[in-house]
Amino acid sequence: MPGTGRMLYTMSNIAGLRTFVRICAVMMLALVGFGCAVPVASGLEDTDANRIVVAFDHAGVDAVKEADPGGEGKWRVTVSHDDVPVALGVLRDQELPRASPAGVLDAVGKGSLVPSEGAEHAQLIAGMGGDLERTLEGVDGVLSARVHLNLPVQGPMRETPTARATAGVLLEYSGATPPIASENVQRLVAGACSGLAPADVAVVMVSRPAPVRASSTEITHVGPFAVTRATSRLLTGVLVSALVVASTLLLGVLFLGRKLGQQSAELRNLQAAMPPAGSVRR
Repeated sequence: MPGTGRMLYTMSNIAGLRTFVRICAVMMLALVGFGCAVPVASGLEDTDANRIVVAFDHAGVDAVKEADPGGEGKWRVTVSHDDVPVALGVLRDQELPRASPAGVLDAVGKGSLVPSEGAEHAQLIAGMGGDLERTLEGVDGVLSARVHLNLPVQGPMRETPTARATAGVLLEYSGATPPIASENVQRLVAGACSGLAPADVAVVMVSRPAPVRASSTEITHVGPFAVTRATSRLLTGVLVSALVVASTLLLGVLFLGRKLGQQSAELRNLQAAMPPAGSVRR
């Protein structure tokens, strides 16, 4: 029958369009997967997240700081799929995110129920060192700081001479020039410790080479295409946008084809229900 043939033709077109839409959707998901953002650090404080973003920028890695859905008030840093190996290398080399050193408030009160005078003094020294490390690591360019304090306890006999207080500071920084002068570190540490002279603070500074910045001409892959890193994001956006537009148009064509098929079927049913032309009622 002619009507049945038209209906089968319409259904065949609709099935073909559905298959094509599925293929486009799979390709679009694959391209999005190649250019999607991958979290490389999460559960961060605001300062740690900013420090990681700056480190990635120096290495030529595009990073995004965003709220971490897994923790209230926390942040996470994401990079593109192709930049994950470089980003993990930067985190390893610069020891990011850094563990926060314990301060005086964290150290005091720990230990036994009735701590001895020596234990209390050791806890206080550990807390003071942690506070100084935190202050030094807040200086832009300082990667890590270690402060070792030697502040002897004064003996019970006030006439007994107290041993000289000393301190040692180890700073690791990025670049060729120290971000803070040794004299300033000595004054800072001596000013925080009673009885400690700036000349008795030994400061050792270690430079770490700056991470190699990724070249914009480095070859990377966007799906089946090999392009430079500078154009990978642009190409990914163009391809994804084109597939979204094509899928939207195909869905529109599919919807119109289905509507036309339904109208054709209703029209055929209506024609079948009507009596043949020229028939005579008896």
